[in-house]
Amino acid sequence: MFPRQPNQSVIDGLLVLQTLTAAARPIGSRELARQLGLEPTRVNRLAKTLAGLGFLQQADDRKYAVGPGVHVLAAQALHASGLLRAALPALETLHPLGHTVSMGVIWRSQVCYLYHWHPGMSSAEAVGMSDLFPAADSGIGHALLARLAEEEVRLQHPAVPASLLPRLAEVKERGWVFIPRRSEAVVAVALGDVPPAAIALAGPFSKTEAHRLIKPLRVAAAAILDSLNAYQQTIQKKEPPCP
Repeated sequence: MFPRQPNQSVIDGLLVLQTLTAAARPIGSRELARQLGLEPTRVNRLAKTLAGLGFLQQADDRKYAVGPGVHVLAAQALHASGLLRAALPALETLHPLGHTVSMGVIWRSQVCYLYHWHPGMSSAEAVGMSDLFPAADSGIGHALLARLAEEEVRLQHPAVPASLLPRLAEVKERGWVFIPRRSEAVVAVALGDVPPAAIALAGPFSKTEAHRLIKPLRVAAAAILDSLNAYQQTIQKKEPPCP
């Protein structure tokens, strides 16, 4: 939820940073401006500022790419939250089921997959290997959107079509997601409000089999929360007491 007078410079700067972070190649400021629909001089100033902070770096051809500051921020965030560390052992228990295993969060109506494992991959390969995906088309997206009130979905995720809202109400009542597709289906459950993440299984299974997959999915979700709580309690004990 934005304040009444949001800081547009912060918004635009984060858009520049996120666009470059998601890109697979360096991008010039003029191309960035076209992609974002912003004035080129403004984008150039924002990119230079981010480069000065170390979040971006500029190559000899004057194009911008991700700088070391982004990697430091990502590493600090993953370490501080403890989510991925807590989740990996539980997610690996789902591998023998033979389906795609994923965990993600939602941001700006898009799902970011922190973990996306296919049979034959290692867990290391599955970490952060998938691009952003529309939350309206994602089982993880449905699981997380269903935890919000209808008005919150409308305000925070305007890209989500209104036609999806009745389905989200059904998900909220049922407690899990099932999405049938042409060649596969998806089942998903949310971990909770903290952390605001969800896990899912995807594969060529029927709705009958999907019901059988909910139990191991919920067991894994509970194990992640237990591990995360234990990690956070350990961190709290290490913190020095307030003077």
